[in-house]
Amino acid sequence: MRVIEAPNKVILDENDITCFLAGGICNCPDWQKEVIEELDRYDSPNLIILNPRRANFDIKKDSPTKQIKWEFEQLNNMDIFSMYFANSEKSVQPICMYELGRHLALMPHRFIKDWQDRIVLGVEAGYSRENDVRIQTSLAVGFDKLNFWNFQATPKLHARAIYLSYNKIMENREYAD
Repeated sequence: MRVIEAPNKVILDENDITCFLAGGICNCPDWQKEVIEELDRYDSPNLIILNPRRANFDIKKDSPTKQIKWEFEQLNNMDIFSMYFANSEKSVQPICMYELGRHLALMPHRFIKDWQDRIVLGVEAGYSRENDVRIQTSLAVGFDKLNFWNFQATPKLHARAIYLSYNKIMENREYAD
């Protein structure tokens, strides 16, 4: 597994599978760090984690345009759409709600045969907009079609779902060859 942090250039090998860690990056816990630490325990040599949360990012000094552009490009090119809503009193993560709707709608068109294996949705217990996530997901694709979703998520459980998604994609590639 490799981790590429925004806004670094993404260079991939042909067998790599990218997973974008969509979810809150401001005013919420660093759930990405926990997911990455857990994923590091698994054997996933071709998994590339695209992490929008930078170790050092000062919105007053750094260009938000560069950050937003990197996220937009990586979201439009990722293989696994991982969306995680952290329970935070300081943020309901409104941009994430937009990204959820947009990419739930796009995934079935980008990956016609196995799109349901490529969406990993996690919502921590107590997240204030859980019902909105449920409604939006039901309208866009329906829960019955998703293989990896959890409304009592933790970063550890989310990492496990990403790993299972990765394995499913690798398995499908083997059968296609």
